[in-house]
Amino acid sequence: ATPRSSARQLVREALERYGLNPDDFGQFALCDVVGRPGGGGSGGGGWQGEHLREVGDWERPLVLQELWKPKAGWSRRFEIRRRQDLEKGGD
Repeated sequence: ATPRSSARQLVREALERYGLNPDDFGQFALCDVVGRPGGGGSGGGGWQGEHLREVGDWERPLVLQELWKPKAGWSRRFEIRRRQDLEKGGD
């Protein structure tokens, strides 16, 4: 990934890397998830996502990451989700 990589390109590359058909990239979306540590069963480890936003296909995730940082105590990660699950409101 580079600052010039689009969300669409990154989803396609991830599918290919994990042995899935990269031509199915339209079924998946890159999501920007903000959350904080905790909420993970015994031991308290884990990560609890609080806010999810689908990244537009042509947005550049590394630029987003550089320009917008979560408040102290929060963190962000990018996740790939099935679009049909996003439409249902599933997380």
